[in-house]
Amino acid sequence: MYHPQKSRFITLVSLFTILAGVLVVCGWLLNIDALKTLVPQYVAVKFSTALCLSFLGLATLLLQQPPKKHVSPVVIALSLIVALIGLFGLLQYLLQFHIATDKLFVKGNDIITGANYTYNSYTTINSSICTLLLGFAFLLIVTKRRKMQLMGQYMLHAVTLISTVAIIGYLYGLSLFYNFSYVSSMPVPTALLFFGISIAASLLHPQYGLTNLFTGNRVGNQMARKLFLPLELIFIVLGFLRFKTQYNHLVTLEVSIYMLTLIMLGICLTVVAVTAIWLNRIDEKRSAAENEVISINSSLEKRVAERSVELTALVDKLGESERRYRLLIEHASDAIYVLNFENNFTEVNASMCKMTGYAREELLQLNLINLLEPEHLKADPIILRPDELTEATIKERRFLKKDGTVFDVEVNVKKFSDDRILVIARDITARKAMETELRLAELKFRTLAEKSMVGIYIIQKGRFTYVNPRFAQVFGYSQDELVNAPSAAMVVSEQHRDIAIEHIRARLEGEIDSIDYEAIGQRADGSLNWVEFYGNMVTINGEPTIIGSMIDITERKEAEELLRQSELKYKLLFDSNPLPMWMISKDDLSIIAANKAASRHYGYTIDEFLQMNARDIRIEEDWSALVDSFNKNTSDSGDQGIFKHQKKDGSVINVQIITQDIVFNGRPVRLSLANDITEKIKSEELLRKSEANLQTILNTTDSAYALFDKNLRVLAYNTMAARLVKTQYAIGQEEAHLPPDYFPIERFPQFEKFAGQVLTGHHVNYEIDYRQPNGDMTWYHVRLLPIIDSNDLILGLMISLYDITERKNAESDLKAAYERIHDQINRIKTMAWKQSHFMRSPVANLKGLAAMLKDDPGDATALSYIMVELDRLDTVIIEMANDAAIHED
Repeated sequence: MYHPQKSRFITLVSLFTILAGVLVVCGWLLNIDALKTLVPQYVAVKFSTALCLSFLGLATLLLQQPPKKHVSPVVIALSLIVALIGLFGLLQYLLQFHIATDKLFVKGNDIITGANYTYNSYTTINSSICTLLLGFAFLLIVTKRRKMQLMGQYMLHAVTLISTVAIIGYLYGLSLFYNFSYVSSMPVPTALLFFGISIAASLLHPQYGLTNLFTGNRVGNQMARKLFLPLELIFIVLGFLRFKTQYNHLVTLEVSIYMLTLIMLGICLTVVAVTAIWLNRIDEKRSAAENEVISINSSLEKRVAERSVELTALVDKLGESERRYRLLIEHASDAIYVLNFENNFTEVNASMCKMTGYAREELLQLNLINLLEPEHLKADPIILRPDELTEATIKERRFLKKDGTVFDVEVNVKKFSDDRILVIARDITARKAMETELRLAELKFRTLAEKSMVGIYIIQKGRFTYVNPRFAQVFGYSQDELVNAPSAAMVVSEQHRDIAIEHIRARLEGEIDSIDYEAIGQRADGSLNWVEFYGNMVTINGEPTIIGSMIDITERKEAEELLRQSELKYKLLFDSNPLPMWMISKDDLSIIAANKAASRHYGYTIDEFLQMNARDIRIEEDWSALVDSFNKNTSDSGDQGIFKHQKKDGSVINVQIITQDIVFNGRPVRLSLANDITEKIKSEELLRKSEANLQTILNTTDSAYALFDKNLRVLAYNTMAARLVKTQYAIGQEEAHLPPDYFPIERFPQFEKFAGQVLTGHHVNYEIDYRQPNGDMTWYHVRLLPIIDSNDLILGLMISLYDITERKNAESDLKAAYERIHDQINRIKTMAWKQSHFMRSPVANLKGLAAMLKDDPGDATALSYIMVELDRLDTVIIEMANDAAIHED
């Protein structure tokens, strides 16, 4: 399938179309009128049209992606759905029925017929045609056939034309846009979206249709792009302006036509002028290119002439070369002679004469058989046929010199095209002697190899031809198993096997002569080991061969790994240590290493530290002491004391230095750790001042304070506490260390109970009295508080005693006064009770008798009773007066 071109314009139009379609679909689903129209005060976009636009935008976006198996089926499915919706929308005008989407999302009754649907739910026939064309166009685009893609491209052009007509109609204010008829126009958003998606889709195959006219890089394409859009805008914009002026009666018809003509002529002249200038520039470039071609052509003609002269000279050189070739043959170090098929010499060179001891004329009269040793000739007779020796043949012969001396010769035989035999012979007597020596050396080699503790191997054609016992022992095989193995790389693990095979190939093919490398081996039982291979490429019997040795380095590798881990741990400890650390050379005091904490704390970068000297971070007054300390050896790590260091910003800090002398890379260095204790020193000073102030406060207060640890041992106490113990218990401050030393036996259990509560985090308050020698009572308010550190850990307790004797005496006096008042109030209550009880009876009787006298004023009996009750009342009043007098006393 053709891979469409990828363009940002196509991607943006596709995404915009998908977004617009989804918004309209949501508008229909949620019944939001603003989303249905997209453009206010215009006709709503139909649900089916919006759905098709979403599918078309998605299909266009998918065609932009790299070709995958699932893309084509998805695009075809989307295109079929769009084509079917467009077909149903077209048929509903012809057959008067509604598609499913119209019935689901457009409801209501017709005003005249009362039907359950209305023609307003129909997709406009323009939109249905465009939808149908776009669906079929996308189906044709994804095919592989050129004609189908071309048809799809022209369907896209048809959609562009229909949507353009609708847009221009809207601009010019034509009617019948919302009427149900054949000429009804699609809504404005629909026309714009159809226009955009058809243009974007046509750019997927710009080589087809009218798109090719505007997308090519030729002059005609560029001119079409430059002229079409400006001219189209001229006619549309000026026509729109002319329509509006005429419609609004701004000018008369004649004036508007006159102005339109003048403006169009001016704009057309401008466009033509710009195009002419652009074409003139292109013509100038073309002329310049033609002149350059003419210049290049002239240059080529000169080069051809020069080349002809060179070829003539080359022919002359070839003749000279042939003469030199003959001289080379004549003066060659190897013996060269030519035979016919009767083995007669037809030509010999000087080296052949020298090698055999014959003169040239003598050799030309001899047959080759005369120069061969008889016994050798019997064993290997000479057979020369015209159909043989088509290729060079190398073999060994035994020749006889003129004086009868026998010597070995290696001959290279090749037949000429004129059936003559060219033979190049070389005396190999010395080589034969060397081969004998080589066999002896090989015997020595085998003897040495068999007894060697180093693995020795020989490889030819990628396979072992020999391994010594040690080599087989390292890998757990027998020698025969390795020699008969299909590949020499079988003793190397899978992860290094490709590397081993490549090294073997490179040496056997002559790319490298020797190599040594380490690899992970694989034993016969599957276990792994580390081995180091050494090997050189030599030639044995004409075959590229690798002879090498192997050493089992498993123990060395394990030791190296332990060393590497140790170095890694050291480096991790050095680099990640939160305290500044350096390595300082003892000979010149240069800093050869520093960790990140040093860089962070002192303000220098690591690179800056490496350019510095130990003196650079010490104040000048300490330089001499610094040199003396580095002249001393400290084999064990130790605290060197507190020194002043200077940061990059010039600030001076107090540091505690801990050092260790080591040997690093064969160089004596001092490993130093610096602990900044500046703040600690300041804190200790502040603590001393604080303790002094606190001690002053404690010794001047009138409360007794004592501190105890968790075992109730005395830690500290103030002067008032010592005075209290001495006063109450007659014990000196040097004599008491534990509470039982000065607590009375009957009171210690209670104190121990309270202490246990305090040591669990509670606060205890109570009052206690002590009888003095003179009989007076002294009272103290006691508070027990836990001593808690910053981590909420209870370290001990504190006792605070405050003399409250005066307050207790005041409280006692107040209590006595209160009791007296209470007794007085009780007496008053008793008196009042008596008054109310004893006076109530005579008063009540008097009231009754008074009522009787009121009814009968002459009643003598009632009068006598009144006198009796008056006497009783008088007696009661006298007793009350007496009681009041007693209370006053």
